[in-house]
Amino acid sequence: MVQGLARPADSAVLQRVALPAAAGVGSAAAVTLSSTAGQPVAGSAEALGARHWIGFWLPETSGQPPSVPDSLALAKLLPGGARVTFEGLVATTGLLRPGGFLYVSRPDRASGIRVLPLSDASAIVPGTVVSVTGTLDTTPDGERQIASALLLMQGSREPLEPLGISGRHLGGAPFGGPPWFQPGPAGAAGPNNVGLLVRIWGTVTGREGPVLMLRDPSGAEVGVLLTQAPADPAPGSLIEVKGPLSLFSGSSGLRALVIPRWPADVRPLD
Repeated sequence: MVQGLARPADSAVLQRVALPAAAGVGSAAAVTLSSTAGQPVAGSAEALGARHWIGFWLPETSGQPPSVPDSLALAKLLPGGARVTFEGLVATTGLLRPGGFLYVSRPDRASGIRVLPLSDASAIVPGTVVSVTGTLDTTPDGERQIASALLLMQGSREPLEPLGISGRHLGGAPFGGPPWFQPGPAGAAGPNNVGLLVRIWGTVTGREGPVLMLRDPSGAEVGVLLTQAPADPAPGSLIEVKGPLSLFSGSSGLRALVIPRWPADVRPLD
């Protein structure tokens, strides 16, 4: 759920909207709410042309209220399906395509995580301060994420700067252990930093499908996904890349994957 900034209105009409017990959509005039079985309810209300997003949890249908882990990092150790909520996180991206996910971080950049919104999150941009409530999940490549997430905009601030990390420490070592943990790229060392906004630099070595491969000065190979920032640097080019750090299963096992947010995140250094 995304709630826009409040806008004054001379009048507003509150209406009762009935939702199916299992799943479905209910609507009345300018109010629309949707639900899925065992998940939150989200929707929107309009007054004088201003749309406000609405979301709430139904404990009687979705179990206990979400827990509040001590940190984003510790949330990654929770079982799949665990519901969590966080306040005061900072968006480091807007919606990324394909997939419609985004990334958020603690303000001190100690940890970050991928978020899959339950409803429209197009209003969120880097620097938006949000609360996040959703369900822990794992992508096919092993990245922990908060799925079916309700996002509430709480304000804005200066966007966070990316952390410069060398290839051997990009992603870091696994955090925790099976079955619920955050793996790191094969051969990476140091604290796990999957989900953070990072800055890397290296020499283009080729491609693995849609992923551009770089070799950084430490000798580590890093993937760059260019769906958000189309570019075609030639092999041997030296480039700098900024973006959230994800994972992908490459020919040599699990690899670090940086996702540029827009073209300016890919910069030639030659």
